[in-house]
Amino acid sequence: MESPDKSCETSPRSSVSDMSNIVNNYHDVVTESPDKSFETSSRSSLSDMSNISSNYHDVVTDRNMEFIWWIANRLTSYDEEMHKEILEDFFTDDAKYIHPALTIEGKYNIRKVFRVWISLNKDEPEVTNIVYDGHTAIISLIQNLRPRLFPLVHLQVPATTTLHFRDSPEGPMIYSHQDSWTLEGIVQSVPLLGWWYDHVVRNILGSMLTSAGGFLHTANQTTGYLQFRAEEVQKLSNDIIEKSSNDIQQRSREMTTKAQNLVDQAKTTVEKRVATAREEVDRMRQMMRPGGYYGGALSTKAITGTD
Repeated sequence: MESPDKSCETSPRSSVSDMSNIVNNYHDVVTESPDKSFETSSRSSLSDMSNISSNYHDVVTDRNMEFIWWIANRLTSYDEEMHKEILEDFFTDDAKYIHPALTIEGKYNIRKVFRVWISLNKDEPEVTNIVYDGHTAIISLIQNLRPRLFPLVHLQVPATTTLHFRDSPEGPMIYSHQDSWTLEGIVQSVPLLGWWYDHVVRNILGSMLTSAGGFLHTANQTTGYLQFRAEEVQKLSNDIIEKSSNDIQQRSREMTTKAQNLVDQAKTTVEKRVATAREEVDRMRQMMRPGGYYGGALSTKAITGTD
């Protein structure tokens, strides 16, 4: 897609007054068109009003695209004076420039980086397409990388520039300028590396991912089958346990009864032995008392003095 503003190429050193005229014309369309539409609507039908609104929208859209193409062509130009005019008139003082390799703030610092870049690279980028909604512009371009030290080296890298606008009393101002370079674009811009990436790396990775996908599919199927069989085994086990639960409970009751009987028998035996032991203790106590069998014999011997 070519730029609609061809004057950008024929007069690269024109002043910013051209841009001011564009902005003023845009302002005139915005302020005057509603009044004209109102006067016309009083004398025309609803269809005429629709046509006027459509024409007004087309005029505004054309002015917006003319404005953004004007900005893009001068912003990507290697003419330092033209770049300086854009920075001075359409960038805020705290504008931020974001690049894959760096981030800076302030339009004066942006101008310094621009000087370094044009001193290293020889060819200007080419703007291919622009999408603009009034606040954000997405500029598609081709970066022509041709180092001044190695002019025979020429790489064309697809890139994207995003401009964010902010409304101000002077008109729309750029507060953020972001350049994006994709890894795929950089790789494909190198002749041998690009061919190797397209025909070798991508095919190998595709085959590897396909094989991995087949393996995962088989593993998922096997896991599902094993889980299904495990559920069946669990169900059969539950059925067997449920069927044998009555026998187990009956045997458990019988064993409990036998154990209780043994406990009762042991308890009875222990009680009998304890009672017998108590009787023996009582009998021994009676025998050991004075006047008892052993006590009387000891007393008689003590009185007579005989052995």
